[in-house]
Amino acid sequence: MRLAICHPFLYVKGGAERVVLKIAKHFDAKIYCALYEPEKTFPEFGDCDIEVLKTRFFRYMPGGVPIRVRHAVAAGRIFYHKVLPGDYDVINAQGTPSEWIRHYNSPVVWYSHSPNREAFDLYEARMKGRRLHEKALYWGCLQAYRLLENRTVPKIERIFANSANTQWRLKHYLGVESEVLHPGVDAENYYCAEYREFFFYPSRITPEKRFEYAIDAFREFRKSSPRFRDWKLVIAGSLFADRPEHAAYYEWLKNYLGSDGRIVVDADQERLSSLYARCFAVLYSPMNEDFGIVPLEALSSEKPVISVNEGGPKEVVSDGENGFLVNSPGEMAEKMAFLAERPELAEEMGKNGRRLVETRFTWKAFLDRFEAVCRKVKKLDAPPA
Repeated sequence: MRLAICHPFLYVKGGAERVVLKIAKHFDAKIYCALYEPEKTFPEFGDCDIEVLKTRFFRYMPGGVPIRVRHAVAAGRIFYHKVLPGDYDVINAQGTPSEWIRHYNSPVVWYSHSPNREAFDLYEARMKGRRLHEKALYWGCLQAYRLLENRTVPKIERIFANSANTQWRLKHYLGVESEVLHPGVDAENYYCAEYREFFFYPSRITPEKRFEYAIDAFREFRKSSPRFRDWKLVIAGSLFADRPEHAAYYEWLKNYLGSDGRIVVDADQERLSSLYARCFAVLYSPMNEDFGIVPLEALSSEKPVISVNEGGPKEVVSDGENGFLVNSPGEMAEKMAFLAERPELAEEMGKNGRRLVETRFTWKAFLDRFEAVCRKVKKLDAPPA
């Protein structure tokens, strides 16, 4: 089957990019994107057939428009108006707004990592931190986005959601049905070496990841007993340094963390796996995360996860079995101390997590189901899969 993939931006090593890469490799698919920076994303994309779609729209945008808005508007314009060559059986749309490729092309299977959070569930939180002229700019752009999203998405032949959390957003904000298909994890890239006296929080360094939540919890944990005085917190993640709000958050985060830990920026896979392998447990406190690949990587490393009790992590972390779900920094601190005093329990939970990953979150299961649905969509006279 001939598959074409549409994904707006390839300039980070994230969960969405990993899904795109796995599908592209499986189908030997061509990837269409609006921006590709090979030095910032997975090097394996260098072996893929990638076409960067251009637009002249940039030249008509004022110079003071934030780069985030410029990229989003350009990507939306590209995918909404693009007519792809006819040498495909099915188009797989990935990150938003690549689903707008359905305006002039079909059939489309959209693997949704989430509807645009800037326009929906994070709208109010993001707007609070913006100046008046920025609010006006974002309000106008997001009004147009919602209009085109609601016009285009109902036409899409099939929609996958990466989690039940994303499935709810698709239904709540866009009124469409979807099938949950969790991504897999390359468990063979992760291992357990030991359980050192440090907690680990890996994720992109952006405000919605709420690292301060984990930092506050860690400080409470250290104060709870003299035995924990020498423990550390390690944060690791990629940084969009060209985005002012991300760069500012990173500087603030460094000051807020201070001497209680350290931040590793843009670690490669070997370094990341090593930190997972040697930490005691993984902390995770993002704001209503879509799904979250971090818990899967942690469990693959046989490390328990202490996560906020919201969003996608609830679909992976089983409270008391492979980690804990908490509702406040204070509760997170309590669970950190509980595990630190019971290293044998941390090891048992980690092993439970590894077994879960190996049985429920494999790429083979993901690709088998994805391909089955694509083949049904290709046959327009066939009943739904």
